[in-house]
Amino acid sequence: MILTIPVVLYQLLFVGIMYAASRFGRTAMWIALVLSLAWTATHLFFPPLAVVQTVVIVGSFYFFGSKRANKVT
Repeated sequence: MILTIPVVLYQLLFVGIMYAASRFGRTAMWIALVLSLAWTATHLFFPPLAVVQTVVIVGSFYFFGSKRANKVT
């Protein structure tokens, strides 16, 4: 599988969605996670891309979720 510029930019869109959701709290992150994974499930025309996208979405969820949990305010 070749990671082309459009594929990388599409993955960055999901990272951006998870980052934006993390700014609104844990509930927003869960909603963004479920909706992003549902969007991925409806586009299973190329399974390797779906796997990469799922890993990016779930990884972003845990990364931004853990950063928010460790933040002292």
